[in-house]
Amino acid sequence: MKKFFNKSKIYILSIVLIVVDQLVKLLVIKNCDSFPKQIINGLLKFTYCENRGVAFSLGEGNVAVFVVLNIVLISILIAFYEFKRDKFNRVGSFFIALTIAGGTSNLLDRMFRHFVVDFIDISDLINFAVFNVADIFITIGIFGLAIYYIFKGESAKK
Repeated sequence: MKKFFNKSKIYILSIVLIVVDQLVKLLVIKNCDSFPKQIINGLLKFTYCENRGVAFSLGEGNVAVFVVLNIVLISILIAFYEFKRDKFNRVGSFFIALTIAGGTSNLLDRMFRHFVVDFIDISDLINFAVFNVADIFITIGIFGLAIYYIFKGESAKK
């Protein structure tokens, strides 16, 4: 049982993160009438947006294509992890879990809402698209994996 739990940790973490993100999005939808809402003046506000595209709303109107693409990318990531699982330590596995969770949560939005709920708005600080918690998971996961591989590669050379 312990071996199964150790092998399943990233999937358990991914599910927990998906649930958290979906609960936050439900809360946002429930309270969208009160948006935009200033959270930190000049830095952060909540602005309800229905993103029907991908990053920065690119490709709006292609929900079916993005669902299929999302499924393919998540499947590749899971297959990669399963194939190379023994090469990942806890840090690398954590970054995989973040990426899977973010991608899957946005996939669920696309499948069941036909749009992704975005609400984190930092446009008063910098000109940037409105995003969500799942996007943060994906970004940290991908950059974390990149850094992980850079340092892992360096340590393997020594």
